[in-house]
Amino acid sequence: MSKTCFLLGGDERQRWAAQALLDAGLEVRCCGVPGMPEALPAPADFVILPFPALQGERLRGTAAPERTAVFACCRRGTRVYGGGLSPLRQALLDCGAEPVELFGTEPLTTHNAVPTAEGAIALAVLHSPYRLHGAPCLVIGYGHIGRVLANKLHGLSARVTVAARRPSDRAAAEALGLEADETGRYARGLAYHFVFNTVPAPVLTQDQLAALLPGCLLVELASAPGGIPACTRTDVTRIDAPGLPGRFCPASAGAAYAAAILEQEGAFPA
Repeated sequence: MSKTCFLLGGDERQRWAAQALLDAGLEVRCCGVPGMPEALPAPADFVILPFPALQGERLRGTAAPERTAVFACCRRGTRVYGGGLSPLRQALLDCGAEPVELFGTEPLTTHNAVPTAEGAIALAVLHSPYRLHGAPCLVIGYGHIGRVLANKLHGLSARVTVAARRPSDRAAAEALGLEADETGRYARGLAYHFVFNTVPAPVLTQDQLAALLPGCLLVELASAPGGIPACTRTDVTRIDAPGLPGRFCPASAGAAYAAAILEQEGAFPA
């Protein structure tokens, strides 16, 4: 007998994840998932929440149900997958469910870094008066997203500087032909056309914002509250860019999400 899964809320990623699970032979039901038939929440073998799961007190998504819908899908032993499950964790455990946190797990984290980087580049092309070819770019942070983004910008012939706190990260960037600087110090100055932040902690002061070039585009990729403070300069553009995989590459991101869950369930997609 095939397993039953229930998907609740989310963006286009959740729809593509649902399709991938259907293709894998699972019985799939959805509530508040864009483009999928609606079903009332009911017990299932496992539940799939948006990635990240919550937006305030509700599940994430424009048509997402209340968070209480999660518990209507749970019975003892039901696994609940998602990202950012901490606010739900104790209540899920209390009803006998098994929360499975996928934030920070591999290979999903690396898979998500790719559409995030591609989405950031798309925003840069759309919202800056400058081309990327030859443009001075600063990527703050050298984690999963920072590495992929810096590499893709370098491949587009941008002049990329990576700012990182750890000397080992700066050395790794330099080994790949990139420039490197120290986050917060910026000894190389701030004469950039593009600044991409991936660090969810303060990385720029108001004095440093004042030193940016006119026309600079700031792209905030870090989770809330981000690392770039509010900028009042009218000649600098700031874009807050959460959820880029769902906005720019939902099919790829949804398939990666489904694959990570299938692996947890002991099934390996083709």
